[in-house]
Amino acid sequence: MDQYQHNPLPTPEHIRFVTIRAGRFDDDILLSYDILAFASDGRPSYDALSYTWDTHSGSRLVYVIEKGKTWAMHIPRNLAEILVYLRYADKARVMWIDALCIDQTNDVEKGPQVARMGKVYRSAHRISIWLGKEENDSTRALNTMLWLGSKVTVDWDRLSVALRPEYVEPGFEDVNMGVPLRPEDTEAIYHLFSRRWFERLWIRQEVMLAEATAVVQCGFYQVPWPPFRRALVCLYQKPRPKTPFDEKLNNRLLSFRGLMSQASTVPLGYIRVAFGQSDCTDARDRIYALCEFLSEGDKAVVGSPDYTKDADVIFRDIVRRYIQHYGSLNILSQCQINPEKASDISWTPDWTKKNFIYGRSYWRGFASSHFGAMCAISENGRVLKTPGASITTVEDLEDIPAMEGRHIGEQVLETLRILVPSDKLEERYVTGVSMLEAYARTSVANALRDKQEPWLGEDPTLEEAQEIILDALKQQDQDQPPSKTPSGHTREVYKIMRAMLAGRRLMHGSGGYIGTVPEPTQKGDEICVLLGCHTPMVLRRVRDDVFRIVGECYVLGISEGEALLGPLPDGIRRVFASDPKSGVHSHFVNDRTGDRGLMDPRIQKFSLGLETFPEQLSEDPNAKIQLRPEQLRSVFPQMREFDII
Repeated sequence: MDQYQHNPLPTPEHIRFVTIRAGRFDDDILLSYDILAFASDGRPSYDALSYTWDTHSGSRLVYVIEKGKTWAMHIPRNLAEILVYLRYADKARVMWIDALCIDQTNDVEKGPQVARMGKVYRSAHRISIWLGKEENDSTRALNTMLWLGSKVTVDWDRLSVALRPEYVEPGFEDVNMGVPLRPEDTEAIYHLFSRRWFERLWIRQEVMLAEATAVVQCGFYQVPWPPFRRALVCLYQKPRPKTPFDEKLNNRLLSFRGLMSQASTVPLGYIRVAFGQSDCTDARDRIYALCEFLSEGDKAVVGSPDYTKDADVIFRDIVRRYIQHYGSLNILSQCQINPEKASDISWTPDWTKKNFIYGRSYWRGFASSHFGAMCAISENGRVLKTPGASITTVEDLEDIPAMEGRHIGEQVLETLRILVPSDKLEERYVTGVSMLEAYARTSVANALRDKQEPWLGEDPTLEEAQEIILDALKQQDQDQPPSKTPSGHTREVYKIMRAMLAGRRLMHGSGGYIGTVPEPTQKGDEICVLLGCHTPMVLRRVRDDVFRIVGECYVLGISEGEALLGPLPDGIRRVFASDPKSGVHSHFVNDRTGDRGLMDPRIQKFSLGLETFPEQLSEDPNAKIQLRPEQLRSVFPQMREFDII
């Protein structure tokens, strides 16, 4: 029998649909194809499949019927097993399945088809999420998730859970009230959550773009996705009974945080936090799988998917276009040195690296104020040349544990006891505040309540952060019990502290600075502000003025522009806001007068001809000031050129 070969698509606007012919469970699998313009009126109603690829399971023969002839086609064995469960016994089922509907041997075709996948899933009648066969009590797990998710509503902005009005259960909205699970429920849910589908990066697009129509399926049993997702949040946010499998379940839930709180728009510079826990087979899909979640500006930076290029080339091109498009080096905060790849270009993010991140980053930084990048890339494409200033040198480092596990409070308090010297709290930090305040601000990377508008109910006040540190230190002395729990949302504060500290190192730098730095940081590395980058960067000197990027960091007294411009005037504070159009941006509040504005008041002392800049900020709160070379020398005489390789 002849082997089937895909007919070429007439134009990039066309796609294939596959029809699964009706059959009983043990019948041969019969397929047929239709090629149609995706936007045509003749497009059929179709379902789409979200599943896990398995190229190591071998292949299985299926049959394609076309123009009265039957052709043989080999497909991955695990996909063939899925089709047996998906097909109907009494009627054909039209579907879109990536492995069947995209010619996987044609890299030129693949790019436009991948670019359209978001629209394909969004337009589907139903999304079938295939987790696998019924096993390990999966039906119990699905039923428990359906029962739990049907009882609650979720505020997705705050990721908070509330009981539906029709259910009466006093105290349920108290974050400390536990979820009623039996040991066998916990075990079944853990095994369900251990299935590979949850690790996939592509599921974010496949499910989140059409979640109202999605169903979760194990074997022939299925439940709707919306209550399933609500149950995920409920299990994550509320205490659970201590059972043999709960610690393992907790670690799985931590890795699902991005899936639970998926935003409709994610900045390119935030994708490591939002998607860093997920896997994909093709390194290029670390970017291409996320295009539907990017802003229009970021989509222009990424460009059309191109599978004829290697991932390294794609990533480097994205950095180039990002700098040109935004006049900013903020993308460098995605970089972190990989000791195993010493030959790599350090100013290009390695998005292929899987990161376990707790949902926070230093994206609120303001180290360069409004000033844009003044950089250039060498002709050979390997050196990024940029002005910058070295502010402090790393003199000492303390490891910070990963703080995995369910006992967040105990882990955070123990970490603070290790990091914070109790006999230094009354001393002065380099900025003039007490060391207690310096450690409190550092423990949350200055993510305090008075820094956020509107306040979303999570970030602590400075007093609350300080109180947690004092409680931790008091517990070192058995004769002094901890003080009263601050404000009733301690658990949320602990999560922020864990997110900002875990897996990093506490840095003590020259001049008295302290901060949190990436784990690969070494003594002698330099904390620098690169013009146009919103976070300070840890750089490692290779020779003279040649450096490699180690990673982003938070340092009190540097991260908000103080190292370049000095402190804000008395009574004025910087706050940040976020919206889908402008992303994260700053404004400045005068607490004495109530006045607020978008322009950093510290730059008004420079004669830079900024009369129209406030108007630019009103149109784009992230607008940049592009200095001329002679202006750079007068405004920032402390800056020099860094060659970053």
